[in-house]
Amino acid sequence: MTTLIIIAGPQSSGKTTAFEFLRKKYPSFRFIPETNMYSVADRNHRGAAYVTKELEIQIVKKDIEKIKQIPRSARIVVMETGIFHLIYLEAIADKKTANTYYRKYTDAMRGFRPVILFIDTKPAVSWKRRKPIYEKRTAGIPSVQERKKAMKKYRSTIERLYPLWIKWYKKFPFEKYMIRNSYKNEEVFLNEVMTISRSRL
Repeated sequence: MTTLIIIAGPQSSGKTTAFEFLRKKYPSFRFIPETNMYSVADRNHRGAAYVTKELEIQIVKKDIEKIKQIPRSARIVVMETGIFHLIYLEAIADKKTANTYYRKYTDAMRGFRPVILFIDTKPAVSWKRRKPIYEKRTAGIPSVQERKKAMKKYRSTIERLYPLWIKWYKKFPFEKYMIRNSYKNEEVFLNEVMTISRSRL
């Protein structure tokens, strides 16, 4: 049976760092990078705070197709975010839509052994880490008032999404592990990632 490792967590939690770390450690595994607005719509997209319902559904559909295309001969597959896209779908669309695609995700994952590696980072820490990125992203907005409005939108999105991350983490009936990464240095964090991956793979 194929083991499908899903690395997920709030913005700037360290999920991409963990994903790339495992990719270097285990080059024989199959790795599926995150499906997002930059790969589906536009490299210059303004980010999750500005994703529409229609775009998020596009992202989710493409993500599910990636799962369906995984060869059953693959031993271990590592995927970034994956089924946790339902968080964005619930926030941007509604619970009904998220639950509909929950069933589509679980149908696509049937026959796999899903293992969740969830990286928990508190909203205040996510914001601190992301703020320089958002300041750079909004630098081209001529109006100071509009720049402030955009920054407020980015921050409120992080705060609004966090409870949904925790809610869906608890909801998924899969084998799962949580790494808290609000205040750890990178070496300690990656040592935890390595310890869990060695014990479960």
